[in-house]
Amino acid sequence: MNKRIYSILKYILQEKGRATIKDISNFTGVNDRTVRYDIEKINELLLENGIAPIEKLSKGELYHKEYKDLNSFIQENFKTVFINEYRQTIILIKVLFSNEICISDLCKEFDVTRTTVKNELSEIRTVIRENGLELETTGSGLKLVGSEESVRNSQLKLLNKYRNLGYTNSSEKMFLFTLISEYLNNLSVEEIEKFINYIAKQLNIIITDETYFILSNYILIMISRIKEKKNIESISNKNFYSETNEFKILKKGISFLEANFMIEISDFELVKLTDYFLGCSNLSLNNSAYKEWLEIEIIVKKIILHFKKIYGVDLSGDTSLVNGLVNHIKPTIHRIKNGIKLENSVYDEVLENYPELLGDVREALKILEEFIGIGITDDEIAFIALHFKGAIDRNKVIKKESKNVILICGYGYGTSKLLEQQLKERYNINILEVIPLNQLSNIILSDNVDLIITTLIKLELNTEIPIVSVHPILKKEDIEILDGYNLPKHSNRILLSTLIKSVSSNCEIRDRTKLIEEFKTILEGKVIDDLSVEGKKLSDFLNVDNIKLKLSATTWEEAIRKSGKILLECGNIEEEYIETMVDKIKQYGSYIVITDLLAIPHGDISVGVKNSGMALVTLDRAVLFPENRKVKYLLAFCTTESKDYLDALNSFLELVDNHKFLDTLNSTNSVKKVIDTIKKYEFLSKMLSR
Repeated sequence: MNKRIYSILKYILQEKGRATIKDISNFTGVNDRTVRYDIEKINELLLENGIAPIEKLSKGELYHKEYKDLNSFIQENFKTVFINEYRQTIILIKVLFSNEICISDLCKEFDVTRTTVKNELSEIRTVIRENGLELETTGSGLKLVGSEESVRNSQLKLLNKYRNLGYTNSSEKMFLFTLISEYLNNLSVEEIEKFINYIAKQLNIIITDETYFILSNYILIMISRIKEKKNIESISNKNFYSETNEFKILKKGISFLEANFMIEISDFELVKLTDYFLGCSNLSLNNSAYKEWLEIEIIVKKIILHFKKIYGVDLSGDTSLVNGLVNHIKPTIHRIKNGIKLENSVYDEVLENYPELLGDVREALKILEEFIGIGITDDEIAFIALHFKGAIDRNKVIKKESKNVILICGYGYGTSKLLEQQLKERYNINILEVIPLNQLSNIILSDNVDLIITTLIKLELNTEIPIVSVHPILKKEDIEILDGYNLPKHSNRILLSTLIKSVSSNCEIRDRTKLIEEFKTILEGKVIDDLSVEGKKLSDFLNVDNIKLKLSATTWEEAIRKSGKILLECGNIEEEYIETMVDKIKQYGSYIVITDLLAIPHGDISVGVKNSGMALVTLDRAVLFPENRKVKYLLAFCTTESKDYLDALNSFLELVDNHKFLDTLNSTNSVKKVIDTIKKYEFLSKMLSR
């Protein structure tokens, strides 16, 4: 029995013994001839097991009068069919929940070759890498490596997917949840739910079913990991969380879990649990919850794009700024919503040193104020301005250009080299020539020369190029004069990419990721991290199947549903996700309208998402979104990871903002041209970044 035959039997059982060849063909996605062949095979299996066969009536109708007998037959054969069809998922569960696996054991368990298992593990490596995890070879097999938070996040995704939320569940999900439960030591969910109810009552909140479900799943995993002595040992924003009402109430009530499960829960664990309670989408009017992460990330993107228009510097590609703002704005919204003032204000210092930047950041943050419906205080704006100041400084270091210099020296070769070394140590300059005065007539001074530096007290040349006289050994006054010509100085920090490039050109790097992390640890504060894990490209998400041009729509809802239908047809989502896309706009308004005529709709990341995907839609004419925002172009997306779409989204916004991509979309009916434009941009971006 294979998976399709198993599915056909379930379908006939569901239809109470009556179906047609056409019905089954539509259900399975195979042609009528294949269905007829499958029915023949099913009848052979049924007869072998003493069960009446399926009757073939006229006009392709099928009937099984004792259809209830099919149920026991299905259950008896389920495990064999399921294990073969879902082997990779089962191995993924073993990897994530046992932390260490042996290939030989897997071969025996599934009765397959080492090659088959290795192929499955190759796919699994790709999945877990998206969550910041790796599989490393050990003496006895393979070991899961990564941060404790990353491991738990990965486990939580599986548990959320396969644990019953209270609705009807498939045999497949029940089987997988049972397998996961064994790794979680079959802990009592009832005691966990009592704890959640107690905390919710103390906080005076009503928790939605979905959030309640996620909370109980996370606590289940937390307890199991603590029992295995796998603890969270550090967490960001600890001070912020420790001052929240949620943390204080959890601190008082956590002994309930400790006593029931005989564990000790540290403050780091408590902070992480606080994070989950703060994130509850609850119905209390006085709640301290913040908007979902996905909305915050979209708002941050809009803030950075708006800042570019005001300040004139493009920081959209600075992942440190994006992540920093997301992590900072989370507690900021909490403080603003609850009237909590910052204890240590930096407003006066920022106002004195960076008044223009402060004003521009204040203007850019109006987008956030509109989103949350509350004004942002000066103290909070000042702290956010410091994030932008850091990004601007990084931008200068990474993108600054070298000045072209000619050095004219009248004191001999040795002195010339000494001066050249002093200049290069202090400034990021390109010394084109080092020449004695008697060779000056042989040099053609071109427009690409920015400065002439000489050790001669007086040098007269027929040129508009600035000439600076300095001592052979630079003195303080020489440096002050040179600084006045805005020569780019060497930073006391070095780009991480420069280090990696140097190492890779001289030796083989066995583990690039590990080397980068070690450099960052050893040289903390001395390197600028301009490297990030390369995510999926925009062209990985957009192809001929999910780009639709010049569709017709009369309302914003119709436009959203059409873009969502593409995600559905590409197998990225289930239909319920489309409704959450519509609900988001009804709830929050047109925050997804990034710029004129462009919207980036999405739904709840935890509802009906199978895998990350995008759908690009252009309309034959613009439709009105709430607040009278016109939209003609939509980039709909869904994601199973809060991060794996960011690089692609960055690229899309860069195309729109700097490469007139919307004009391309407006002027063409060719999907191929759209794809070619995207790939050309990606190729040029890669070449320019080398």
